[in-house]
Amino acid sequence: MKDGSSVKYRRTWPQRVVLLACIGLFAGSLYTATTVHSVYEDVASIPRIEIGAGLLNNRDNVAPSEPRNILLVGTTENDGIDSSDDLLAGRSNTLLSDTIMVLRVEPDTGQAYVMSINRDMYVPELRSKINEAVAVGGIGRLVKVVKEFLDIEIDNFIIVNFSGFRKVVDQLGGVPVYFPYDARDFGSFFDITAGCHVLNGEQALNYVRSRHYEQRINGRFVPDNTNDYGRVERQRDFLVLALDRAIAKGARNPTVLQRLLNAATDSGAVTLDTQLTVQELIDLGQAFADFNPENLQRTALPGNGGMVGEASVILIDQEAAQPVLDVFRGNGNTLQPKQVTVEIVDARGKVEDNTRPDTLLQGRGFRIGRVSQSTSGIEPRTIVRFSSDQRNAALLLSRYLLADPVYQEVTGLKQLTLTLGSDYKGVLLLAKTEDDMRGTFPGLGGTGNTIAPTTSTTTRPGAPTTTGGVSRTTVSSPVTSTTVAPVVQAAPTTTSGIYGRPPDGVSCK
Repeated sequence: MKDGSSVKYRRTWPQRVVLLACIGLFAGSLYTATTVHSVYEDVASIPRIEIGAGLLNNRDNVAPSEPRNILLVGTTENDGIDSSDDLLAGRSNTLLSDTIMVLRVEPDTGQAYVMSINRDMYVPELRSKINEAVAVGGIGRLVKVVKEFLDIEIDNFIIVNFSGFRKVVDQLGGVPVYFPYDARDFGSFFDITAGCHVLNGEQALNYVRSRHYEQRINGRFVPDNTNDYGRVERQRDFLVLALDRAIAKGARNPTVLQRLLNAATDSGAVTLDTQLTVQELIDLGQAFADFNPENLQRTALPGNGGMVGEASVILIDQEAAQPVLDVFRGNGNTLQPKQVTVEIVDARGKVEDNTRPDTLLQGRGFRIGRVSQSTSGIEPRTIVRFSSDQRNAALLLSRYLLADPVYQEVTGLKQLTLTLGSDYKGVLLLAKTEDDMRGTFPGLGGTGNTIAPTTSTTTRPGAPTTTGGVSRTTVSSPVTSTTVAPVVQAAPTTTSGIYGRPPDGVSCK
């Protein structure tokens, strides 16, 4: 495909592909390629697409250790899929960017971040959703839209199609995924029982493309009302599970690596830009040779559901998005307390101190949501619960606490929650630095304090709730008036921090 070529557009089941090959093969294991000439040749044979001059950041005079942003695109292209495959039922060979992520790698610090962009994110310049950019103007158009809409540089891009995803997963011998409940999605042909399953390529593709996900809870199937929010979170978590599997299968071994590369490059399943050289990929692999997949910082571009004309879209939340985008702009984490809403549960029992924790946190600038007394007894330790999208907010909150918290990264949790334990002594006037948090907060130079994975039933499964008190309001739009609807959430399903990772004591191989 040449950039700018005419592409037939037709809506199909959305968000088909998680970009396993993009990080798992290139950033996680290529450090061995310098000693294996055939692997070098395999990488060199990956198809390339040239786009317009100036769209990608010019790195001619940039050191390999400098950070780079890589646009990861999953497409609905049918190449390599048998014509009789159920996957093609009722759909034509269209090209849609139904999975869009930006990966930021910082070789000098060993940090990596991935941000999902919802396919329904409304872009004023397009007067449409972001996933239509490829359909109307090729990958170059998508690069341009992401750069200008989000004001971030894009250094490179990687594209993976249906066939590539399936083949890489199959080459891994499948990816183990733990399901706390029976789950299904008739639209994506996904149907599985509770427990541990090693998903093959077909099953994995059906799982990550699921948009109408249901879980059997208390004897009935309950829809996951998080819709695309839940889908992209499951995709990002599956990416970590797949990286774990690749390492366990020996992806850092040259022979195993070559088999994975063959699967990824077969039939043009993976495509790169012309600027991303083999040596640059190898340099990245060397820098991330010992990278722990669990330390991949995962987030989503913040947004709220709304309507533009007759179309249901996602509208970017500009205030919440800025500290996220600042990371991808190289400005570090600029999140401020006023951008963080905290729900407080007091599990200290009887206390003599009359100073209200919510008042203290408000005094530091935090927004306070619901405040309640625990109905589960006294907690000896303070607990900070957060979703992967709220990780930076949880870190900021923890820097102000006079306590020794344990941390729960809860899949599906929509509100950052602070449960005060007996160890809570108050709120600091000046926050600790991030360096002070190293070795205590997960992913900052150590594993941190964590709680064993459990299932959570903190809300009635499937019960509609609003997030952060979002109310229905009307805002202006370049096209027409836009109504912002409340985001509906389902109950959290795991506290491992990675959806699909089994609880302690359960083997999933």
